[in-house]
Amino acid sequence: MRVSAIVDDLSEEDFARPTRCPPWRVKELLGHMYRDVDRLGTALAAPGDLQVELDGVSYWQSYDPVADGPDIADRAKEIADGYATGSELARAFDEMWPERVAAASEALEESPSRSVQTFGPVLQLDEFLKTRVLELAVHRLDLLEALGRDRDAEPPSAEVVVTVLDGLLGEPRPAALGWTEVEYIEAGTGRRPISAEERATLGGLAERFPLLG
Repeated sequence: MRVSAIVDDLSEEDFARPTRCPPWRVKELLGHMYRDVDRLGTALAAPGDLQVELDGVSYWQSYDPVADGPDIADRAKEIADGYATGSELARAFDEMWPERVAAASEALEESPSRSVQTFGPVLQLDEFLKTRVLELAVHRLDLLEALGRDRDAEPPSAEVVVTVLDGLLGEPRPAALGWTEVEYIEAGTGRRPISAEERATLGGLAERFPLLG
């Protein structure tokens, strides 16, 4: 996983750096990403025949950052605080994610339309996995930004994230914007402001930004 390639060699000073996802430092951000992946286990433990309620796009419309944000922030801090150092958390992440990803891959091959559930909404497995890809791809950009590194997006994950953002927007982003995938992802998630020129190009679509918080 590309996240491990970033965090495995970080110093404790790096883990203490602030991120653009306050109040998280890099360590708490990794704690949040740990939970993002670990939730695959919770999802796969749910009955596979529940009534599906949402998909990989509407899932994000069910999220209220004002109401849900504090609990999410606290859970990330709780996970991070469970490890004395950032390096210990990184090692725990390395040990956890291969098993979770392998189990999800096997389940996806066997039954992509089976239901899964974590905190509330019921989704098909293949749709839920889109939410995990988005979480990891976006927060990987947050990690790179916090560490002062160039931000890039892997084509397979970027394609998933862009598809979800297009779904939230209601149509593909206007080509006239000239946005790269990273620029679209960061604008769509509120990580970069939209300029006056970009707003003019977007027209009425500008009011939908950020597409998710």
